[in-house]
Amino acid sequence: MTRPDRAHRELGFATVWGIAWIVVCLSLGWLTLLVAAAVARQHHLDAAADLAALSGAAQLQRGGEACATARRIAGDNDADVLSCTINGDDLLLEVVDVVDLPAGLDIRIVAQARAGPG
Repeated sequence: MTRPDRAHRELGFATVWGIAWIVVCLSLGWLTLLVAAAVARQHHLDAAADLAALSGAAQLQRGGEACATARRIAGDNDADVLSCTINGDDLLLEVVDVVDLPAGLDIRIVAQARAGPG
């Protein structure tokens, strides 16, 4: 009985599996980086909304233009104001930003904040 030669038995499956696993790991790493970037941008937007709302509420307490102040502070922090509402002594603010992703995909993220004396 002739034993098949070892070189003929190996058909390259390990190479194919190795390349497939490398592609899977690189894809998961890339996806993790994209999610981390979006989460970091959301945290930045939350902070911008809080800061703008606090600044606007302080201006409201002084009798000034609360929403104009909030818009300026939000703009300085790379956020656009969707809505600014004064409810008694409170300022309600909603800001938005767009996260640009590869392949022309964009994610719109929104943050809300409320500030006032009480």
